[in-house]
Amino acid sequence: MAGKPIRSPAYPSMSLEDAVGAVEKIEAQYRGSPVDREDGAKLLGYSGATGPANKALAALASYGLVERAGKGMMRVTSRARSIIHPDNDADRNEELAQAALEPKLFKELRDRFEDIAVPPMDGVVTYLNREGFNPTAVGPAAKAFINTMQFIQSRGESESHVPDDSVDAELGPPGKAFGGAAVGDFVQWESQGALQFETPQRVRAVSEDGNWIAVEGSETGIPMNQITVEQTAPPKPPAFPSEAPSFENPTAAKGFSEWFRAKVGADKLVTINFKGEGEIGPKEIEKMIRVLEAQKLALED
Repeated sequence: MAGKPIRSPAYPSMSLEDAVGAVEKIEAQYRGSPVDREDGAKLLGYSGATGPANKALAALASYGLVERAGKGMMRVTSRARSIIHPDNDADRNEELAQAALEPKLFKELRDRFEDIAVPPMDGVVTYLNREGFNPTAVGPAAKAFINTMQFIQSRGESESHVPDDSVDAELGPPGKAFGGAAVGDFVQWESQGALQFETPQRVRAVSEDGNWIAVEGSETGIPMNQITVEQTAPPKPPAFPSEAPSFENPTAAKGFSEWFRAKVGADKLVTINFKGEGEIGPKEIEKMIRVLEAQKLALED
């Protein structure tokens, strides 16, 4: 029986951040004009249109940063120029977010891990292996995807720390109280204006400095200043003793039986325990009396 066919995923050989840095070198020389692919490869540090150079140029194309402009020619796209020369940070971040999901594989992975801004590497590798991807491609593809998601996440975080009239660096958009989550609280995560959880998640850990949290079922650290508390954890009930205090003589558990108990003072309780066959009778009581009288005389002396 034939096994599951091996998929050979088309994926960029570099992260989006590296791709932007590369296309900037081409745009600085040619702007939006057509450029020979070999000349473009040389601007990236390659000797010409070699195998590694073609992979690098293919990565730029997969993000929508360059496009064909005739046989053997290419040009920098309007998307790339909007990223390099943005009107403002918000426009640049929007273009970057679209470029990050332009590769089909990255869109597939983003949909698979839709509730996690930056999925764990192990989870991405496991998914690609389960889907039957070529083993030699799994590691590089997972790394490029993770690095790209980290770049997009860092762009959103850096923007959220720039004060303006509508966003507070510590509290987020007006009208929302961000932060202050504790273990056991149900929270929502908002990043770049979008909710990251389908339903509120329970906090399982808070970092010592209070700047990060982790939720149940995830190893990803989440910035505290992007968290809103949807439901606080119920207070812990007070602890009560399992049963009322006992005045039983502890020696009774060692083979002795309690025979007599009497209060002989405001805070004094006397018990008489015995060990042996039968019951205590007058003869035994007489001996106890003599012993107690001797003890009394000794104390008086």
